[in-house]
This record gives sequence, structure tokens and C-alpha cells, in this order.
Amino acid sequence: MTNPITQNLDLLKRAQQLDSEIYHTRLLLEEIPVERAKLSLELENEKARSNDLDKILKDIQLKLKTKELELSQKEGQVKKLDGQLSQVKTNKEYNALQQEIASLKADNSLLEEEIIRVLDEVEAAKDEARKEKEKFTLVAKSFQGKDDEQVSQEKNLQGRLIDLKKQRDEAVMQLPPELGELYNRIASKKQGLALALVTGDVCTACQMQLRPQLINEVRLGENIVVCENCSRILYFDS
Repeated sequence: MTNPITQNLDLLKRAQQLDSEIYHTRLLLEEIPVERAKLSLELENEKARSNDLDKILKDIQLKLKTKELELSQKEGQVKKLDGQLSQVKTNKEYNALQQEIASLKADNSLLEEEIIRVLDEVEAAKDEARKEKEKFTLVAKSFQGKDDEQVSQEKNLQGRLIDLKKQRDEAVMQLPPELGELYNRIASKKQGLALALVTGDVCTACQMQLRPQLINEVRLGENIVVCENCSRILYFDS
């Protein structure tokens, strides 16, 4: 006939195995929102980068339009002054207009060079913005795939957790009520690790040396024995 204590210890080991799986499953579930938040942050950062480059491009395009407008206005001034040359009556006025026209043309020449430079900036900014948009599209696609995986994993883990809890409760219910209560009380305080293997004369859970009398009681297997230090239920590996 099987020793009741041995049967109870087998049930306790089964419950602890399930509690350990429950604990690790919960840890995995807790990691999922963190991982999803990291993925979301990466996507937001990439989107912000793309938006920043779009703004830079718009600023440069606005700068280009301002330069082009300034050039157009100065060219209009040159044309107007050219028209006035035939109307002046003195050499002094003629020379003054010529100098003003020359100064405007010099300014226009500098503006044209500046416009060419800004045009190059616009093309470079367009290229960078385009590349960043392509990168963002890839990141968004990758994010969606990874996020879907996380959601699916979360659903699977939640289902597994329900199943583990059911199995665990069934194992504990087969124990004598007082022992089941003892196990639940210890497990709740020790993250599901209510049992401790004895190796030699040491409790492997807390690494404390056990009294010889306590070791003998565990070996006899006539009663449930707990560690005097960590309060876990002691057992020898059979």
C-alpha cells in the first residue's frame, strides 16, 4: 500500500511544477505590453524622423521660393531702370542709373548662384525624405507583423494560464484540506516554490543546514516536514 505522505508529496510536486509554469507564464505575459510599447516607440521615432525631414524639405522649398521672388523683383527693377535710361537728360543721371543697374545685376548674379545652391539642397532633402519614407514603410510593416505576433502570443499565453490554473487547483484539491491550505499559503509567499529538495543535510531552497532530527523525519516520510528557516515543505528526491 502506498504511503499517504508519499502520495501527498507527489501531488505537491505536481502542484509546484504547475505553479512554476504559472509563474513563468505570467512573467511572459507581463513582458508582452513592454515589448509592444518598445515596438510602438520605435515606430513613432521613425515617423517623427520622417516628419522632421518633410519639414526640413518644406523650409528649404520656402527659402527657394523667397530667393526666386527676390530675384524676380530685382530683375523687374533692372528692366524698369533700363527703360528709364532713354529718358534721362544728363550724363550724371545716366551714369547714376547705370551704376544702380550694375549693382542690381551683381546682386542678381549672387542670387542666381544662391538659388542654384538651394536647388541642390532641395534635391538632397527630397532624396533624404524619400529614403526615410521608404524606411518608415518597411518599419511600419515590420511593426505590424511583430505586433500581431505579440497579440497572438498573449492570447495563447492567457489560454495556457487558464489551463495551468485549472490543473493546479485540481491537484491541490486532492490534498487533505489542511495540507492544501499550507501549500497555498507557502506558495503565495514563495512565488509558487512551496517545496524544497533536501540534498545531504541542506535545504536547497535557502541553503541552510538542517538539524539531523529534521532530516530523519523527512527520510521517514511519516509526516509533512517544513524547513525551519524558509518554511518550505521538505522532501528527498526519490
